[in-house]
Amino acid sequence: MKAYILAILGVVVVGILVDIIIPSGKINKFIKSIYSIFVVMVILNPIIKFFNNHSDFNFNYNEYQVVEPLLNYLTKQKINAYTSDIKNTLNDAGLKNVDITFDYSLQDDKLILNSCQINLKKLETSSNFQHNNKYEFIIKVVQTITNLSAEEIVFDE
Repeated sequence: MKAYILAILGVVVVGILVDIIIPSGKINKFIKSIYSIFVVMVILNPIIKFFNNHSDFNFNYNEYQVVEPLLNYLTKQKINAYTSDIKNTLNDAGLKNVDITFDYSLQDDKLILNSCQINLKKLETSSNFQHNNKYEFIIKVVQTITNLSAEEIVFDE
């Protein structure tokens, strides 16, 4: 950057000297035309260097992989969101202290839910629970939130 500023100052000084020294007439117009081309080249020099150094604009997406810790963090956040949504829905319906565990995997950086284990050992059913079958209700809630099939939802009592 310092060299660029010095080059511009040098061009200005040379321009002043040329204007003072060169007599008026046809030669003066010719020299001023050449001088203006020189000034444009000095001003555009950083831009020209930039494009010469960065002429390859091909972006290879295969070289840039998702950062593993970030992917793990986002996966855990999504699992926690599924768990809290299910627990909140069950709590609102009158089923409390349900423990939920997901078995999941990552394929092509996408979360795949394999199964959901529902632990009912500490289950407390309040009087406002109005469904006949708690298992069917829990399965419907889990399926609505996660899109798992009924076979992928396992109960532990």
